[in-house]
Amino acid sequence: MDLATRYQGLYEAALFTAECAEDAYPLGALDAQLRSWIRRELAPRAHSLAYCDNRLDVATAVEGLAAIAPGYAELRRDLFGDLHHLGRPVPIWRAVGAHLAVLAPLQVWRQPPAYALSLRDAGTAPGDVQSWDFTVFPRSGDPRHPGTVHPVMLFPDTDPTSRPGPVPRTAQVTGELEDQRVHYEQLTYGFQALGRQVHFAALSDPDRGQHPPPPPAT
Repeated sequence: MDLATRYQGLYEAALFTAECAEDAYPLGALDAQLRSWIRRELAPRAHSLAYCDNRLDVATAVEGLAAIAPGYAELRRDLFGDLHHLGRPVPIWRAVGAHLAVLAPLQVWRQPPAYALSLRDAGTAPGDVQSWDFTVFPRSGDPRHPGTVHPVMLFPDTDPTSRPGPVPRTAQVTGELEDQRVHYEQLTYGFQALGRQVHFAALSDPDRGQHPPPPPAT
């Protein structure tokens, strides 16, 4: 059996591993997000062997492909536990990849919303505006509800050439999302899970200017 055939077998095994994990650990409303993500991760690696020039390149390509599916299966197992298992710690935001994070809340006593935060457009330079999608799924266990997508824009705070490392950014969201304070709070946790340094302007004004009126003069 030649190398190309063996590599194709590895790719098919990775996809089969992902499919088995999806069958074993259904995740309701979050399934569509995760199924799309793993296939986007696997697809570019299907032909990685064509770009290998030596044995080291081959080993790197094989190791990268072989690691994806087991990690995906473990993630789904953890998220399934978040959704259904009592006695565990409170579910947390989990980073699926560098540009996707999800929250799968426990749905034993009630059905709180699930969340997904995904990058739509990273821009072409460090100082570009980034576009993200923050999706709120009203019934986390029901895949028939596609959820509500709230656009989030991240604007660079400073000149990206002024300091090394990631560019700090400020989030701009719709007034509708700012008014839904529970969802807005979860958005901040989503960016934290991805390790993003983001400033949320509305957190500086929890009442959004709607302070109680002063007491009447006596």
